[in-house]
Amino acid sequence: MAEAEGHILVVGASSGIGRAVAERYAKQGAVTALARRTDRLAELAAAGIATIAADVTDLAAIGGVLQAAVAERGPLTGLVYCAGVQIIKPMRSLGVDEVERLYKTNLIAPTLFASAFGSARISTRDAVFCAVSSVAAQRPEPAIVPYSASKAGLDALIRGLARELAPRRAVAVAPGWLDTEMTQAHARMYGAEFKEALEKRSPAGAATVESVVEAIAFLMSPQARHVTGEILRVDGGATL
Repeated sequence: MAEAEGHILVVGASSGIGRAVAERYAKQGAVTALARRTDRLAELAAAGIATIAADVTDLAAIGGVLQAAVAERGPLTGLVYCAGVQIIKPMRSLGVDEVERLYKTNLIAPTLFASAFGSARISTRDAVFCAVSSVAAQRPEPAIVPYSASKAGLDALIRGLARELAPRRAVAVAPGWLDTEMTQAHARMYGAEFKEALEKRSPAGAATVESVVEAIAFLMSPQARHVTGEILRVDGGATL
């Protein structure tokens, strides 16, 4: 884990990995949780976590959002980008608005967050930028092709940031399938039979939100100070 005196900004903190990361770091130091769902932010605020209501697809506002977070709680020692959109549809059925929203959320917004993060006015020299990617970046499948492409772009972004933003570090985790609100929205596809098959083909057992959060905590910790530009797969071995 990062040291207690740090300030971590968690982008996409309303549910799933983002919420779990915000709650984990809140036990150690200053955390700012950013999300568009004000009802979820209210729950985090009740737990003593600073919150910012913002939509990451409002690209022009990203610089100001980071400045506000820093003005409130000090320079960032870490930023965890957890916001993500998955659209499960055949390519022929995708609308322009859907594709635009997916790429804005999964790739363009983290690019702009990273651009601002690299400023000495926003983050410390030893700060860490961490993003949530996906195993789909390396294993695109029918009906999630644009999602996979956006995550592959995110992986390339992380590798490039590791070189350009040094000595700041840039890392990512690439989870396999997780039981979250995003996947629960497709309950017909991801029912009991799917989960049972996933467990069987995962040598270390199917990954969980908790295991992904543990991986993020390690990558952002001083123990991983010589790890940068890496995308750590967390899927229990399901994609081996």
